Amino acid sequence: MMSFARTAYGVGVYFSSNAAYSHKCTTSNSNGERCMFISRVLIGKTIKGDSSMKTRPLGFDSTTDGNHIFVTYHDAQ
Repeated sequence: MMSFARTAYGVGVYFSSNAAYSHKCTTSNSNGERCMFISRVLIGKTIKGDSSMKTRPLGFDSTTDGNHIFVTYHDAQ
């Protein structure tokens, strides 16, 4: 799960199916440790996202980069 200032595919909570990519988006604590959640996410019907999106378009459940990044907009997902 990635929630950070970059919003390339919309304003939401970011997930990736690529752990190495997610690792790059983490920061170390004072002990040099990093934390990552392993989650099962219901993405439903997706559409390619862009930085102007504040929520998913009607008829879609989440946005994506078309590859391994998925953005959800509701906690229940």
